[in-house]
Amino acid sequence: TTVVYADINSDLNTEATKMNSLASSQGNNKVVDKISSQFSDFLGADSKTVVTGLRNGTPITLTRTNPTPGTTTTTTTAAPTTTTTTITPPTGKMGAGNVFISLALAKQQLAQMGITQPTPEQLNAALVGGTFPTGTTAAGAVTTSEPLRGILTMRSEHMGWGKIAHELGFKLGPVVSSLKQTNQTITTTPTASTTSSATTASGTQIKGGSQSGIVTGSGKSHGNSAV
Repeated sequence: TTVVYADINSDLNTEATKMNSLASSQGNNKVVDKISSQFSDFLGADSKTVVTGLRNGTPITLTRTNPTPGTTTTTTTAAPTTTTTTITPPTGKMGAGNVFISLALAKQQLAQMGITQPTPEQLNAALVGGTFPTGTTAAGAVTTSEPLRGILTMRSEHMGWGKIAHELGFKLGPVVSSLKQTNQTITTTPTASTTSSATTASGTQIKGGSQSGIVTGSGKSHGNSAV
């Protein structure tokens, strides 16, 4: 069992390092976009904001607009309320691989609690630590979840991913598989190319490499075939 556990940790580190390398060789934006799409079902429209914030180690501000319960009339409607939650990663800047692992573990932890699309408060508790409302009693009192240590907080305390997963009662196998599959997708997806352009003397921009040959004094561009 110890050997298998060590092998899984080794595989996880290998795939995390590979994702970091892909961010360098194929562009950080491409990898951030892929991680964001991977967790879009979990984080919704906030996915890229969360991934970017974790990558840069900067505070992540998320807002939610909720309708205000109350009495309405034919002429007035209760105004919605907006709540703001700021997630401050205690880990500082993170490699792309570690960002992926953090979100994968947070997704597993909240899923065990029956939460598949967390509110900002719930996500903050899973990543940084804390509690959040889970519902109300028959008498109307708000109930709260069990305190969560916070995956990023544990990581900032120099805990390895294997130990963190063990603390949460998870196995790393599914995380390794998902990380490996994402790396393969990044590798096989073409990187978006940029279109070259030339500007004439009159300020008109002409796109396309074949049109960037000669610019005359009058501002007319002649392709290479006209040379």
